[in-house]
Amino acid sequence: MSDIVSAEQLKIISIRMESERFSEPLIFSNASDSGIVIEFNIYENLTLGYLTGDIILQDDQDIYTQADINGTERIVLEFVVPDQTTKSIIKTFVVEEITDSIKSNDYSSIVSLSLVEDIKFYNDLNKFSKAYTGTGEQIIKNIVKDKLGRELIIESKKEAAQASFRYIVPYQDPLTAIKTILTKMSTANGYPFFFYSSIVDDNFYLTDLETIINTQSFNHMKPFVYDQENVNKNDIESQATNITHFESGLAENTLDLALAGGMGSQYESINATTGINFIYHQDMNRYFSKLIEAELLPKDQNFIAFDSKFISDPKKIDQSKITDFNSKIHTRVVTNPYDDANGFDQEYNEVNETFKLTKRSIIAHLLKNKYNINVPGILFSMNNIETCVGHQISMIIYKNDISHVVGGRIDEKRSGRFVILAKRHCLDVAGGKHNVSLDLCKLASRSISNE
Repeated sequence: MSDIVSAEQLKIISIRMESERFSEPLIFSNASDSGIVIEFNIYENLTLGYLTGDIILQDDQDIYTQADINGTERIVLEFVVPDQTTKSIIKTFVVEEITDSIKSNDYSSIVSLSLVEDIKFYNDLNKFSKAYTGTGEQIIKNIVKDKLGRELIIESKKEAAQASFRYIVPYQDPLTAIKTILTKMSTANGYPFFFYSSIVDDNFYLTDLETIINTQSFNHMKPFVYDQENVNKNDIESQATNITHFESGLAENTLDLALAGGMGSQYESINATTGINFIYHQDMNRYFSKLIEAELLPKDQNFIAFDSKFISDPKKIDQSKITDFNSKIHTRVVTNPYDDANGFDQEYNEVNETFKLTKRSIIAHLLKNKYNINVPGILFSMNNIETCVGHQISMIIYKNDISHVVGGRIDEKRSGRFVILAKRHCLDVAGGKHNVSLDLCKLASRSISNE
């Protein structure tokens, strides 16, 4: 990395606008000139199947008018780690909206464009109706191949617990159909599945939370650290692992968690064909205890903090614990529409019925522990899928103790492995800097020491 002088260093190969209307692409920026681009932001999200973005231009060449920018133009970005030894990242977006065009002076305007990944634009125009029969993984793979023309990479080490079923796409776009199918899918332990797109390539990815939290983070040997006093400004590695901004969004509200179904909840299904009524109460303390006993959570991060013994009745007449209440009730009417296959709402057995409730409760706990950090972009400029959403990073935060020695004592609650829920690449093209903002969450913490 002899060419790298900063962990924020950015090397743009090209930013250009293309359109069938143009005889040749309009070059906005290149390797030697930042051109008219001030900033380019790219957003990944684990709950979306596509990327979004925005670009800010300083238009002193009247490109906005001359090119007649009106949406549907393609913005092609290519950038690379400045050491020139890695493969460049190339992503194509479509202009969705001109969000701003403000005159900054007599000779220049600031133009802001809202972008979506090119496949998303195509997806929204490509609605269809079709019947599929198979497992969730099989149906999603077929939709991706037939309707989106891309490859599906299955990262899940667990198969969906749901048996083969039939799903009739009711004139939906492919990504909406896939999102619907995901609502049915879970692992045999009730963990949800996710479908996402990444910045590193043009594939789609399918994973599950159980696989995510039981897979080591890409930086476990050199975690990101918030320790501003001990950053070596002359060492690239020290810069690369330095958290420049840390924000805790802890939702330490037990009542909110309970009302979201994270403590005790109920699932009820009524089969309109058979008349069978199935009712199930979910006690999340009992559920997590089983996971820990079965070693289905990482041994080094399996502490789930909530007071399951709390009695809410001020007079203690009602001895019900917080997990005894049905703070959230989910109901569903199901049918047996086919003789040769399960319908979409049908489940093979009652255990699978309970997964619908478990998934919701797990997500409530996952989102209870949310953080946002900013780090230099160098480790996220490589073609490494493990740095994208749907994977984990390791992070160390020290305790708030002004008397601590260098390095301090680790804050176990705010340290450990975290799921990357969302990510923003901020490409400061004018300043030649690349920083990344990460939205993180975790299901469980490391065991807290009282020393």
